Amino acid sequence: MTDSIKRLKELVGSSDNIVFFGGAGVSTESGIPDFRSVDGLYHQKYDYPPETILSHTFWEERPEEFYRFYRDKMLFPDAKPNAAHLAISRLQQGYSGEVYILTQNMDTLHEKAGSENVYHIHGQINKIRCSHCHNIWETWNDI
Repeated sequence: MTDSIKRLKELVGSSDNIVFFGGAGVSTESGIPDFRSVDGLYHQKYDYPPETILSHTFWEERPEEFYRFYRDKMLFPDAKPNAAHLAISRLQQGYSGEVYILTQNMDTLHEKAGSENVYHIHGQINKIRCSHCHNIWETWNDI
């Protein structure tokens, strides 16, 4: 065991609460590409940059193109939690204190791995809210 892993175990063992900060690197092993890697969305050719396509204004002005991009590039219904998601869930379940997860990922793979106390900084891909009636739907399959 390396000194870094020993030190991490000591810190975890002596802490009352843990906050895990995660992002795209956690879900890439599940087959979900990140935005910035060589094969990521920022390096692909579109008529507009991905951050423009995913904006509220773009959705209002070009909903068909927004949803086409969203279906083609943002949804990964077959993705499964990987070793990182499962390890964090096991830590959370076996820990005497609280373990919180702050993630930039929208894929909900932490929840699929059994984690609780997950906070999605950029929202969740499987939840949509109507801008008129404010109802929330748990799937994108009907869009």
